Amino acid sequence: MVKNKSNYSTQNTTHKKRTWYIILGGGIVVAFFFMAHKIIPLGLEKDKDGNITLSPNRQTKLNKELEEIDNAEQYVLVAQRSGLYPCYSCTNEQKTIYLNVGEVWKYGVTRKGLQGRYPRENFGVPDLNYFQQFIGTYSECLKKEKIKIYNYPFLPEALARDILLIRPPGNKYDS
Repeated sequence: MVKNKSNYSTQNTTHKKRTWYIILGGGIVVAFFFMAHKIIPLGLEKDKDGNITLSPNRQTKLNKELEEIDNAEQYVLVAQRSGLYPCYSCTNEQKTIYLNVGEVWKYGVTRKGLQGRYPRENFGVPDLNYFQQFIGTYSECLKKEKIKIYNYPFLPEALARDILLIRPPGNKYDS
């Protein structure tokens, strides 16, 4: 019986080795197949000459993004009514600030226009009006926005308050 057990163990080991060789060999064949025939990722395709190109959908997306960079706008959100508004640039104790009608709450930039930036005119805070202040490239609009944010403390409305804000109440950061 011991002899049979040893023979069985040898056959079992040989069978396991053979299985691993088959798996390894199959893997090598599959790897060579994929290396010989590059898999083309989604968004790319081959043209009639066999060259790799952008798919029509990806080309459309690129064109749209380039168009948005060239056609942006700098805007301002102003108080539609006098009252308390959230203040992100106030001190830790003060969470709101009183704004009069027409006073600046936030400066911003969008590459998608009013409906793209604020669908259904939901500005995240009630009672604000959106006004386009400048149209140009994204870079030009960012520059205009930065200038307005940094110069906000010098506006008459900002100087008239008891507290001096470093940026408009709706701008959390300088950008």
